[in-house]
This record gives sequence, structure tokens and C-alpha cells, in this order.
Amino acid sequence: MGVTWVFEVDQTAKSVERLLESFGGECVSTFAVDISPYTPPTGNADHASNIVMHHSKCPQSTFSICPKDTFKKSPKAVCDRGFDLILSKLSNGLIIDTAGKIDINGNEYKLNDWTVRVGTAVQGTAVKGVVVEVEYDASLIVVQCREMMVEFVKYVFNKYYQTQPEIFIITEKPENYSPLDTMWQYLLIAAKLRKKT
Repeated sequence: MGVTWVFEVDQTAKSVERLLESFGGECVSTFAVDISPYTPPTGNADHASNIVMHHSKCPQSTFSICPKDTFKKSPKAVCDRGFDLILSKLSNGLIIDTAGKIDINGNEYKLNDWTVRVGTAVQGTAVKGVVVEVEYDASLIVVQCREMMVEFVKYVFNKYYQTQPEIFIITEKPENYSPLDTMWQYLLIAAKLRKKT
């Protein structure tokens, strides 16, 4: 997994896929992301909510984040897939909010060193939007490829390049990028999508 930038677009998934194909992108696979909020039972304000996520790129992992103001302040963990079974036994502390679950499904395209995933976000039966994930496969160091990623997004998705992910802004040292950084971006987008009518 390389450095990734996730953003919402105001186009259909098909129009984004046609755009990628016009740049020479080849559809190589499908992908899926699910984002499930777990909330404390009513009247139990002492406990924080927990967001549990899965990404088909990491099929054996479950990502757990208790969102705070920023990524650095948010308690987070990467667990094995059995974590989901443990959560179902913690119903006194956390209950799954099935109505708030968002599923993102779509196609994965390859363009040389780039992987671009285009998915439709669905909450229940309502389509909430289209999400694009751009991954630069050649590096795991944010500061080494940040400018190149900005140029790629500016060239292919011109109007979305100014809203850079938090990891691009706060990272100044050559730190490794992790899948948790990607899932944080999906978490922020899911929060916005839930508010859409």
C-alpha cells in the first residue's frame, strides 16, 4: 500500500471511470470499504463512539478509530478480523448503528504507478455520493510524494486538488504512511455523507 488521497467527487462513478480510461487507466479489480459506527447505549454519555472499518485492500484487518478533533488525538487500532466478533459481545458499552453504516463499492484502475479506486457510497438504500481514492504505489513516505500527488490530482481531477488530506498538511518529517491514515480519510468523508439528505 502506498500513500493515498481520498476525496468525494460531484460526478457519477461511470463518468469518473470514463475519465480514467481516457488517461489510459485499466480496470483491474473491484474494491469495497465499509464504515460502521458503534455508539454507547442511550443515557451513557461517559463512553465515546467507535468507528469500525474494513477495506478490501487489507482483507484480514479491522480498523477501529474513536474520532476526536484530529487524527493524532484519536485513539486508533488495527486489529485482526476477529475484532468484529468481540464487539458484538460488548453491547453494554457499544451498540452498532446499522442505520449509520456506509458501504463504498466500485472499481479499481491502474495507471502506471497509480491505483485509483472509484466507488459509490450507499447508506441503507440511499446513494450518498461518489468517492475516489488515489494511491501512489511507488512510495510509503508522505513528504516524498505529496507534491507529485497534488500534481496528479490537479491534472486528472482538477477541481479537487486544493482540499488535501490532513496527513499531507501535518507531516513534515519523512514518516511512513499507514493504512490507518487512509481509513481516517474515509471516516471524515463518511461523516459528511451521513449528513446529506
